[in-house]
Amino acid sequence: MTAPRPTANGLVPTKPVRRYEPLVPAAVALAAGVLAGEWLGGSMGLWCLVAVAAAAVWAVLRWRRAGPTVLLVPLLLLVFATGAARYRSEVDPAPDDVGRLASGGSRITTVEGVVVRSPHPSRPPTDVFLPSTPYYIRTKMTVAAHRAQVEGTWYPACGRVYVSVREPMPENAADAPRLGDRVRVTGRLSRAMTPANPGAFDEATYFRRQGVRACLSTDHWEAARVVEAGADPFRAAVGAMGRWAVRRFEAMPSREGRAVASAIVLGRRDLLRFDMGEAEGGDIERAFIVTGTAHFLAVSGFSVGLAAGVVLLAGRLIGLGPKPTAVLVALVIGGYAMMTELKAPVVRATILVWILCLAWAIGRERLRLTSLAAAVMAILLVRPGDLFATSFQLSFAVVLGMFWLAVKIESVLFPRPGADDDLAEPDPEPPSRWGVGTYLKETVVLSLAAGLVAVPLAANRFHLVGWLAPLASVALAPLVFLLVAGSMALVILGAPAPWLGDLLAAVPDGMARAVTGVVSALARVPGGHLYVAEYSGGWLLVTYGLLAAWVWRKRLRLNTLSPGGRGQGEGDQHSPSPHPSPTKGEGVILSRRRLAIAALAAAAVFLWTGGHRSPRGVRATVVAVGSGNTNLVELPNGRNLLYDAGSALSYARAGEGATAPTLWSRGVERLDAVFISHAHFDHFKDVLSLVERFGVRQVFVPPTFLRRRLSVDDAVVEELLARGVAVTYFAAGDTLAGAGRIRVRGVWPRDDVAFDDDINNGSLVLAVDDGSRTLLLTGDIEPPAIAGLMRAEPDLRADAVLWPHHGHGGEAVRSLLRHTGARVAVISAASGWDPEPLPAWLDEDGVTCYHTGRDGAVTVELAAEGVRAATFRRRTQAGG
Repeated sequence: MTAPRPTANGLVPTKPVRRYEPLVPAAVALAAGVLAGEWLGGSMGLWCLVAVAAAAVWAVLRWRRAGPTVLLVPLLLLVFATGAARYRSEVDPAPDDVGRLASGGSRITTVEGVVVRSPHPSRPPTDVFLPSTPYYIRTKMTVAAHRAQVEGTWYPACGRVYVSVREPMPENAADAPRLGDRVRVTGRLSRAMTPANPGAFDEATYFRRQGVRACLSTDHWEAARVVEAGADPFRAAVGAMGRWAVRRFEAMPSREGRAVASAIVLGRRDLLRFDMGEAEGGDIERAFIVTGTAHFLAVSGFSVGLAAGVVLLAGRLIGLGPKPTAVLVALVIGGYAMMTELKAPVVRATILVWILCLAWAIGRERLRLTSLAAAVMAILLVRPGDLFATSFQLSFAVVLGMFWLAVKIESVLFPRPGADDDLAEPDPEPPSRWGVGTYLKETVVLSLAAGLVAVPLAANRFHLVGWLAPLASVALAPLVFLLVAGSMALVILGAPAPWLGDLLAAVPDGMARAVTGVVSALARVPGGHLYVAEYSGGWLLVTYGLLAAWVWRKRLRLNTLSPGGRGQGEGDQHSPSPHPSPTKGEGVILSRRRLAIAALAAAAVFLWTGGHRSPRGVRATVVAVGSGNTNLVELPNGRNLLYDAGSALSYARAGEGATAPTLWSRGVERLDAVFISHAHFDHFKDVLSLVERFGVRQVFVPPTFLRRRLSVDDAVVEELLARGVAVTYFAAGDTLAGAGRIRVRGVWPRDDVAFDDDINNGSLVLAVDDGSRTLLLTGDIEPPAIAGLMRAEPDLRADAVLWPHHGHGGEAVRSLLRHTGARVAVISAASGWDPEPLPAWLDEDGVTCYHTGRDGAVTVELAAEGVRAATFRRRTQAGG
């Protein structure tokens, strides 16, 4: 080992000892094997053969006394093949897989099995103008199937089933199935839906990786019957502990405190009552999301770490030694995981804490990377599909960031005389003396380290950059720590003495309300967050590469270059200081300034190459939003319009789950205007979520929009105005300014037909004309309005038409298509369980018709040579 070199001030820096971390390459090989099992495919048997062959090669090399490096190759190949085989064993369906019953389409099926995830409400929108009728309410649970009945015959079945009940939880919670119960549920069994829109979340792939084989939908709880309570004793005990912990939180005096504390400590976000669309709960959720602190609302590795920190602090206060403290931490964290009903992120964090506690107890706590690698291997062997989960990636990326970045950040913010940050340990021992200053310093350093790692991944996965995330984490960390400590005291100490529980409940209640206040205040900071259209995996690697270059610039020999271009390593004996100044003929030092310049250059390239690319002509995308309507219209001059912003009422969050991903996939980050055709929910219910994400400042509505017999249209206009959005009338004869050579004009509503009792007849109809081709957007006009439009516009021509009212109209629509000469029509509607065939007259008239429920999102482009149409799901193209 090279002797330490004195620095310029005479101090001798301590050089890190290169520790042997044997499990790190094994964990990397196992993760690579899981990736190979997904991307390369193959059967479990094939990968097992590869593993056996690798083991045989290793045995032969061992017998021939090969060196350690040579032996490592077949050993890593063995681990690699094991990971691939383990993953294929999870995703390859068995002969009695329950999903095979739905391979030919949906069918009525009764599934019997054990509840492995408790019933929980879905997350509907929280817009205040939604109707009181809860179309959007769902209660969902996961059942491990044992058998299934189809047409009166029972079949053995295996695999998990995602069950959805179109009702809220029963008022009497005891009537609902519980974790560990054997249930029998009758409903419509189907495969998980593949994405219908570009950029949308792939639910089918996610379920497949998690071992969920099919989905079962039913309308009423009467269709879900408990056959045997507590059939799985372990899961039943876990569920009982979770319900007991929730009851302990009822001692908190305020509703807000109970809800927020339950969400942060136990992961019970449903107690914020998002299922009822309450504005208060929605405001709390939105504040956590936009400040980049939504992970506080879901139990994760951070929550487990805080709970472990509370126990560590308690052990230090009562004078426990390392081994008893490690045992106590392991026991408490195990009980905490059961109280959260063994949610996957908590289980992962618990495994990590247990391994760290074991290393601590046996005196090997310095091998933290080995402990982390052991946790990765344990998790992937149990649940290999977790490797693809964002929570898994975020958890371990943040831990690694804390390992490696914390010391670097500390050296920048709190430099010590004579210290060489390039020689700093990646995981230093905790300071021997703790104080308020030390705690605040460590909180700032760790929060910034976690934020630097988490923000790029959040931008990649969620399109959200929360600049305030590190600051918010610094502000929230002490409050959440006190909240977790108070909650643990309430649950543990308040159980035997109710009067003591009432006193203890004041602490977590106050801390929960303080957390809400801080997050709400930060959410109101102007420019505190922004949405990005695309932050690709390539740019994610560039970002992490720049961070790695900063962290390991000396180890990577990036600090100096010798005259011959060879790097001077850490052990160079000829350099009088760790950072010699470059002389003539030498290379340059990769200083912090130059690294910052490289980061700024990468950001400039990202801004230059990213963003929206305007089409050559008019391009319209009909988004698949069920029985609703949302259409993106892109103009050649770079302006982006939205015609309608609605979806099916049962599609609770279509704005963020369907429309926003579609726009981001096009590179759209801003909408210049939104047109709302008429005052029906399926045409405007998602507008507020899009205003939030795309900076909408102008909304056009027809004169028929505000109707006295409706109140919802008033409510949406008030909400838009409250957000600084201008709402303006747009009717027949009006033309949109700023569209360049494209003419966007209103052709309906007009005359008395538009103002009759049928709101659909008052829909705003737009004609988008590029001079040679025309697109007609029709809203929900009915046959009387269609006839009125043809009378008022005898010379109206169109090449592509949005079919009025989601496929209704029949012969009236045929007349409209003949009147305009259109050869392409698009229906925006859901396919339904038993979709009706398209009308036969379409072929007779030479009209090509697309259906979003069948084809997914449909894109229509107007070009001089004709109309080009492409569908997302079928990947087909046609001209007209």
